[in-house]
Amino acid sequence: MAMNEVYAEAESLSYAVNSAVVSGNFVVLGGISASTSPTGIVGVAETSAKLGADGNYYATLRHQGVFTGTTTDTSAIAVGAPLYLASGATYGSALTNTATSNKFVGYAYTAKGSTTGTQTIAVRINN
Repeated sequence: MAMNEVYAEAESLSYAVNSAVVSGNFVVLGGISASTSPTGIVGVAETSAKLGADGNYYATLRHQGVFTGTTTDTSAIAVGAPLYLASGATYGSALTNTATSNKFVGYAYTAKGSTTGTQTIAVRINN
């Protein structure tokens, strides 16, 4: 065992997050917009943000798995297409296949046809 190991199991870890993060939100910490490479920490909130003793809000983020989100994109989305948090957000459940100014979350696990309205789509988070 490495003497410098901090966590043996790191699928879920606690991070300082925005106070409005709720369980089920996709969260991107750091990273750059419009990238399809893992440039930041991506996770799904297992817990809603709670105020810590230091004045910061914390939530446990899950780093592995496939999770559902919603999209209002009218274009078709194929399995394996990159997905981003919509509207330049750093947390939330709204996803888009538009890269510009949006944070990369992962790849579509399910496909979606070219339909209007809010659709559910599964995404494999990218870590």
